[in-house]
Amino acid sequence: MTCRITSVIQENIATINQYRTVGEGVEIMVNRGVGSLVVMEGSSVVGYFTERDLMVRVVGKRRDPARTPIHEVMTRDLVRVEYNATCKYSLNLMREYRIRHLVVFDGPRFLGVVSMRDIAAQVTRSVNYSDIMVNVVGGVVLLVVLSVIGILIYLVPDMMGFVKRFFA
Repeated sequence: MTCRITSVIQENIATINQYRTVGEGVEIMVNRGVGSLVVMEGSSVVGYFTERDLMVRVVGKRRDPARTPIHEVMTRDLVRVEYNATCKYSLNLMREYRIRHLVVFDGPRFLGVVSMRDIAAQVTRSVNYSDIMVNVVGGVVLLVVLSVIGILIYLVPDMMGFVKRFFA
């Protein structure tokens, strides 16, 4: 069974209009307890704003968060993934682009966000029980075969005596 991101898509995500200020964005992030925002223009996703963007593009450049529009410091080149992507594919994208979140779409429709943390949790939960059963059955069969071999080895001297008496 292949792990898919479908079950870990965060649909109730924090968003902000691209013309709001960084200060307003930080307030939303603090109140919601999140480290990133999806930046919107109407119903369209136009960017992503993260704690890293705040540190590098605002604090690091000594920009005033109260006056800086979020669209000036957001990440524009979004790495997107389709809603039915595999966990492995999604994690590979995150590693390749050195990011921790992907925006999820169903064709042109924005669905939400997946995080590296949520995918990792899903991967650890999605132990394939058929694989476990194969291992259990294989272990039992191995024990039976070894038991039969052990019995045969134990009986070899008796069988040799029988063969000698039979052919003598």
